[in-house]
Amino acid sequence: MKKLITLLLVCFAINAFAQKQVKDLKYYYYNANQDKDFNAYLAARKNFDNKKFDFKLPSSKEAVAELQENEAKIFRNEKTYAEFLNRYGMKNAGDYAKLWFSQMDKLKTFIKKNPEFYSLTSKERQNVIDKWYFSQIAAN
Repeated sequence: MKKLITLLLVCFAINAFAQKQVKDLKYYYYNANQDKDFNAYLAARKNFDNKKFDFKLPSSKEAVAELQENEAKIFRNEKTYAEFLNRYGMKNAGDYAKLWFSQMDKLKTFIKKNPEFYSLTSKERQNVIDKWYFSQIAAN
């Protein structure tokens, strides 16, 4: 009987340690900064935010109309976005497209490894991102 009770206690202890941590809003709100892919996204976003003012995006009515009409086609990849920007006279369009897609690729990598993050509402996702992004900015 003593061995049976010991075996049950050992099984319960192993089960308690083996439980997978639930990745919900609370998890991401307090632990997202421990994920290397999330930190890579935050670094890429910070790099984009620091350099985006060096560029002047096209603002002609034709550019805006084409962007609204063919958004999926234009944002398909870095090359198509750079071609669109070049077509409307943006200087260093390739550099801007590279910065833009760098942050998007890092975010996609994080979401691919953490699909639970995408099950949060868009407002919850943005709140988590903003919390960690601005806490890093404030720390620097």
